Amino acid sequence: MSSESSSVSIIITVKNNGIDLYTTMESLKVSHTTLPYEVIIVDEGSVDGCCDFLMGYRFDRPFKRIKGEPGISARNMGAAHAEGDYLIFCGSHLYYDDEWMERLLEPLMLGQADAVSPAFEKSERSSAPKGKEIGGIMGAVRGYPIRNADLQEIPWLSWECLAVRREKFREMGGMEDGFIGKELETAEFSMRLWLQGGVCRYVPEVTLTQVFRQNFPYDNSGEQWGNDLMTLAYLHFGDELISASRELVRQTFEGELLDEALLRERTMERREKNLSLRKCDEKWFVERFGVHWK
Repeated sequence: MSSESSSVSIIITVKNNGIDLYTTMESLKVSHTTLPYEVIIVDEGSVDGCCDFLMGYRFDRPFKRIKGEPGISARNMGAAHAEGDYLIFCGSHLYYDDEWMERLLEPLMLGQADAVSPAFEKSERSSAPKGKEIGGIMGAVRGYPIRNADLQEIPWLSWECLAVRREKFREMGGMEDGFIGKELETAEFSMRLWLQGGVCRYVPEVTLTQVFRQNFPYDNSGEQWGNDLMTLAYLHFGDELISASRELVRQTFEGELLDEALLRERTMERREKNLSLRKCDEKWFVERFGVHWK
């Protein structure tokens, strides 16, 4: 499919993002592209008015705002309203250069990958503090971009920006519902794609600028990763990695225990489906990328 005949849906999820969404939309507005695209904004219960400006906002591309629902992936909701051939899921604090979409989507259009993520650089204007460093499995997930030694292949896409062909996203069943934060939701989708024979690729030719601000009320969903990590573990891991995940959660959250029986029950049906569709197992995944889990 040529770029001239391809369309794109940019899906941005927001929750109390202050001025970030406005600056992101302004950056999109002035960045040049030859691709027709739409913007879908999924508001996950913001109370700070960060989406209010959209009521009278002038934008020369189609855009829509939809309301998120608890327990359902906001990205899945955005994708359900998407009309583009390609889906680009983005955070709300990015600045874009000209032709970034064409370069990012090229590996997908050429059939070289099933999903891609770009490089990032942090703006000097960013003032938000760094989060606490975490080791083990979670540290590996946050080690973007972990690259294959020979190719631009990565175990996990970036939650900040990832692109996938719409038909592939639907074939995969979309994102897994029930994750609190986007980080492990993305890691789960990436790992599932690899285990089912897909390819995730890093596109260093595209660098997006991140501008972090301290917004209020503070969105702490990224810090509530204990439940998300155990969900990922029960969806894909064997006993050894489940135990390693459990121990990391206990150490980090000072012995706090999750309702693992409920998690196991909730993920059982999807786990069995994942296992039936696998072409590789988690041991292959770990060895391929040299990921250290402990």
